[in-house]
Amino acid sequence: MSHPKFVLVSDPATPLVGTFLFGLVDQHRDLVRAYEEVHGYVKVHGGGWYLKDDTRRSITLYGGSGDYGEPQLSFLNRIPRCLEGYTFLFTPNPSLPGNILELDGVEWY
Repeated sequence: MSHPKFVLVSDPATPLVGTFLFGLVDQHRDLVRAYEEVHGYVKVHGGGWYLKDDTRRSITLYGGSGDYGEPQLSFLNRIPRCLEGYTFLFTPNPSLPGNILELDGVEWY
């Protein structure tokens, strides 16, 4: 059964630049494996779950990954262009209101 999950990864050539990967998967490692098949080895900086609201154009990140731990949001540097214009929020628990994440300087790829 697939669930909305995300991870933050960085390439060894740019270890301080994190890329946001998200999708409907069984395990967080499924996102990492698919990315590595195309791009090669990456370092994972945690992950979690997401709630995407296309009407409000927001995406709320929450929780942590059983595979990789809590997300290190300082690695939220590159985000897929399909999410440009969305407000990103983070909360440790989806029943709590989220805090807006600052996206100045983010690369939309």
